[in-house]
Amino acid sequence: MNTQNCVLRRDELWGRLRDAGMAAGEMPEAGDARAPWFVRVMLGIAGWIGAMFILGFVGAGFAFVMKSSGAAFVVGAGACFAAVAIFRAAPKSDFVGQFGLAVSLAGQCLLVFGAAQWFGRSATGIALYVTLQQVLLFILVPNFVHRFWTSWTAALAGAYAMLDAGLFAFMPAATAAAFLCVALFEFELARFGTMVRAGVYGLALAAVQTAVLHGQLLTGWLLVGHDPGLLGGEAGMWAGRIASAAVLFVAAVVLLRREGLSLTSGQGRIGLAGALILAAVSLKAPGVGPAAAILIVGYANADRVLAGLGIFALLGYLSHYYYALQATLLEKSALLAAAGLALLAVRLAMRHWWPQTEEPEHA
Repeated sequence: MNTQNCVLRRDELWGRLRDAGMAAGEMPEAGDARAPWFVRVMLGIAGWIGAMFILGFVGAGFAFVMKSSGAAFVVGAGACFAAVAIFRAAPKSDFVGQFGLAVSLAGQCLLVFGAAQWFGRSATGIALYVTLQQVLLFILVPNFVHRFWTSWTAALAGAYAMLDAGLFAFMPAATAAAFLCVALFEFELARFGTMVRAGVYGLALAAVQTAVLHGQLLTGWLLVGHDPGLLGGEAGMWAGRIASAAVLFVAAVVLLRREGLSLTSGQGRIGLAGALILAAVSLKAPGVGPAAAILIVGYANADRVLAGLGIFALLGYLSHYYYALQATLLEKSALLAAAGLALLAVRLAMRHWWPQTEEPEHA
């Protein structure tokens, strides 16, 4: 039975259902059937295996690539352009998608290797180049996972450039601001579809890493081979925390205006007061503000992934902060009790000044 006959049979069946009162309107368009998840996983693994075999064969045959920065750059650029063509040729194929992702990652590594030889010991130059490269690939490659990867690595490379420039204390404020600038205007950029959503997730993960993990573990890893003076001292750290608090407060103002709430109304005052409280807490616990911002924006955008990431980041940071706090158990217990009372007071204030609007009754 050819395709034309199948379409006629579908039209006839829909007409009978409509005549019997079991359907109404025009027949919906036939959608693309997706394979079960386990089949998609197997196809993805097969794509990675095939890509690794091909890249291994090419690497063995062209070993000179790793000895020349120019050759590495040319081959890496060719691999990235090949990945763009692969993704655009079959955007809905899981096998082709994973194959193209592996090819693109290999090309990115070769490009960074070539650029590292060009820039020599300039970590700032390499980081800025990686940021520009990943932003360009984010625009060119039409794949959600690839865009998530490039947005995340671009943000981390930009943060590393700030570290090498002596602006380590401002990394949390910068990454949180980049995330909020995209997430708060996600609805206005809806015409770009999944591109914006992938960028939001990548920037959110980078914000969690640079802000929530902004402590001894992150500094010990980033400052390998760097001068500890890049931290900026006590004054620099306080300046960075004030910048993070300012970013959180400005984001609260933008969110209230986006939701159509006046800053002088009861709801607006409660929102600003809550933002000020979180900003003040962030001066002593820098990870609270960015984690709370991710949670609030995720809730405001009805994005469960962002909200879940914000909850995970907030609980993880508070747990780490609690156990790393240099205080007795009695003092920690008093701090927890005070935090609980403050949360209950905020809840009572919200119930009094921010009542839920009643939904209209439907007939």
